[in-house]
Amino acid sequence: SFSWPILQNGAMGAVNEAKNAAAPAQSNVQRDYRVGEVIVPRNIPGLDAEMKALKEQFVYPGIDYRIMTMSDKDGNPIFSSKCLNSDDEKSQAQLALRPCGWKTQQQLWIKNGMKTDWPVEVNAGSLSKVTTTRFNSESAIPRIVSAFQRDWVSYSLALAIAVTPIPLTLFARNFVSLYDIPSASMEPTLLKGDVLLVEKFPGVYQRTKRGDVVLFKPPSALRDIVTNSGSQLSSTSLFVKRIVGLPGDQNIRLVDDNNVLINGINAVGPDRNQCADEPLRLIDKLLVNGKGKEIDQLGDDDVYVLGDCKAVSVDSRVFGVLPKENVVGKPLARIWPLNRIKLSGPF
Repeated sequence: SFSWPILQNGAMGAVNEAKNAAAPAQSNVQRDYRVGEVIVPRNIPGLDAEMKALKEQFVYPGIDYRIMTMSDKDGNPIFSSKCLNSDDEKSQAQLALRPCGWKTQQQLWIKNGMKTDWPVEVNAGSLSKVTTTRFNSESAIPRIVSAFQRDWVSYSLALAIAVTPIPLTLFARNFVSLYDIPSASMEPTLLKGDVLLVEKFPGVYQRTKRGDVVLFKPPSALRDIVTNSGSQLSSTSLFVKRIVGLPGDQNIRLVDDNNVLINGINAVGPDRNQCADEPLRLIDKLLVNGKGKEIDQLGDDDVYVLGDCKAVSVDSRVFGVLPKENVVGKPLARIWPLNRIKLSGPF
């Protein structure tokens, strides 16, 4: 039969040889051992007496033991039991075992009553039916169980530390996140490059009032504008604007100099003339067919949003109303840059 040479030689060959050496527990064939191999005893149903005898020699299930030296029945050193002629001779070979990491576990072994030092000599015949290699998947559960039995406090703490990032990551992704301001549309309130800490707890719209800065998922009209400009949005893309119109507001009109009136008065917010004009005045082209230039009344599920920089902001003047269900977050703080840190709103 054909096999890849790389699997026959070197480290991979050693792994495969060790893995294949683990005979089934019920087999009467004496498995082979070699010096340097790491073996793992297991609790096997029906072999309680064998496991009890091994425990008396401080060979416990689920512990990794390294074979330090080997000898035949006459005490002659050997490297592998393969050199022995029969299963009877192989079963009488003596294996000098020492647990991996034994120095860090020394107090544990003393506590369990061990009077001598490592290694301990064990008859190969008593190991053959209950041991496997560390590369065998059957050793995984015994090793885990043994680890918790030896020191359940330390391993429970380690497990808790290992899995803690998972709920924290889920929490951060769904309820709290960072947002990097990508453009000048909210100047001078928020500058390009500012980093916001954003809360996205459920019901964020219910905690929002007129004049609040919010983060929202782009409505379809805004997505179309971005796509037609040659850019792409991901499923998680968010925009930031200020809510100036609420459900039921009337007579929304775009007036001279691209300002907006709502209910007959100027939209709330800062002076929207404090930012620099975009040189090409692209906003003027978008406003020609703006969907939010004239709205008689906002629906029960609609809001109207504006950027703080009217010269560059693509907002409700252009794409029209924003479904309030698209509002998903509010800034809690500005955490970057250091000279503009602001640890609480409103913005």
